[in-house]
Amino acid sequence: MPERKPPAGEVDPEFAFDPLDTSRTKDSEWLAHVRRGRAVCRPSPGVVYTSRYAETQETFRDPRRFSSLGDMRAPGVVVPEHERFLGEVDAPLHPRIRRILQPHFTRRGADAAEPWTRASVLRRLQALASRGSGDLIQSLAIPLPGSVSAHVLGIPESAHDQVMAWCDELLHSSWPTTGRTERGDGIAECFPELAAALDALIAEREAAGPEAPDDLLRAMVQTRTEDGWRIDPRHVRTLCVNILSGSLSASYMLGNLLYRYLDDAEFAASIRRDPSLIPAAVEESLRFESPVTFLLRTVRQDTQLGGCPVRHGEHVMMGIASANRDESVFEHAGEFRLDRELPFEHLAFGSGPHLCVGNHLTRMVGKVVLEETLEEFEPGELRLVEGYRWECVAHVHEYGPETLDVQVRR
Repeated sequence: MPERKPPAGEVDPEFAFDPLDTSRTKDSEWLAHVRRGRAVCRPSPGVVYTSRYAETQETFRDPRRFSSLGDMRAPGVVVPEHERFLGEVDAPLHPRIRRILQPHFTRRGADAAEPWTRASVLRRLQALASRGSGDLIQSLAIPLPGSVSAHVLGIPESAHDQVMAWCDELLHSSWPTTGRTERGDGIAECFPELAAALDALIAEREAAGPEAPDDLLRAMVQTRTEDGWRIDPRHVRTLCVNILSGSLSASYMLGNLLYRYLDDAEFAASIRRDPSLIPAAVEESLRFESPVTFLLRTVRQDTQLGGCPVRHGEHVMMGIASANRDESVFEHAGEFRLDRELPFEHLAFGSGPHLCVGNHLTRMVGKVVLEETLEEFEPGELRLVEGYRWECVAHVHEYGPETLDVQVRR
């Protein structure tokens, strides 16, 4: 009997859910139910959801039909251009900005940042060992990726932890979805301390001219195109927040990796026995425990996606977490496997023109954290505290442990 679908434009009752309801969007069993039933469904009015790999990748790769404007915002929310992250900017502005950023986010750039990253990881792990206990999320996973990004930007190391604390506050506020908080509208009103710190650094790079340090912040502030265009200084501030707070997705990747290391004895033994498996572990964590569960696109024109009619102005929820477990693409998709042949193309970093610019840096950070954890602690020395309970981070897009309380026994 052919599959019965609801009339075009109507909510599909069997697969209906609130796009902001994380009890659905982070529930792997629910997502598997949707994936088995529909490649694309309409969970709520004006929203369609891609549950499988092909349609999710198609949406990522087709900015002509599916606009990034409003990528992370609640449906209907539009913020000024200078308040938009790179992932919610369309051409022609997007490629202009990306060309300025890209040279600092290559594989070679990640390799150059690795020694600094390794020293930072080791220092944080040794501090944890000296204390004898702590929360690996707050002491390592949250501050580290942002600190690496801050290092690439050129922010003084003494300011890294404070800047990342402000960014963590920002991501846990209403600003990512609405562009405002109870303090007001925009970054400067909502987070004045963060804005002031970044604006001061931007002004320093502007004033220093050719004497400014050769870092990413200098490139964003001083680069001029042939026609004289430059990134608006207010947008430079937003992009700094983007690069710093975007690294928090890497934080939850680290949380997922470290939890698996602490909770799964077979996984820990495997990477300890053969550290060459660590890059595969990072990739598999990104696929199986996607730290970003979905992103949004706005439909530019009436079209179809996976056989589902979509209309101009509607929103596409790209189900990254679901697509990364698509059984038609990944063998044993519902299992965490270290024997997958690298490289395999998961969608944790997106695809196409909006592929996450920091993907090489994120992979390097994951690899270094696992390597240094193995080096610093003998088997069984680092363990979860008795009675530890895994709880997911309270953020609509992100997936990973809110806390990771551990103790060191030597």
